[in-house]
Amino acid sequence: MGNGTDNPLGHPSRMTAEPVHRQERERLLERTARQGFVDDYQGIRISVSGRRFRIERAIVWNVLDVTGRKIGQAATFSSWHDL
Repeated sequence: MGNGTDNPLGHPSRMTAEPVHRQERERLLERTARQGFVDDYQGIRISVSGRRFRIERAIVWNVLDVTGRKIGQAATFSSWHDL
């Protein structure tokens, strides 16, 4: 797990994409909002400590409250490679 410097807690999601990749990230979030989920995403991200890595086969989905209203989005991935 490392020394904890890459812990994303408290790190705004928008900051996980470098400035040159933020438009790509926005397109992903818009696509997820429309479709409900995306299961084929790959992209370059940056950790809290500044480490760059590529995620592959990420799944992103809309998070709903008990009334079905969208309150956010979540993601998971198990494949990544340091850059």
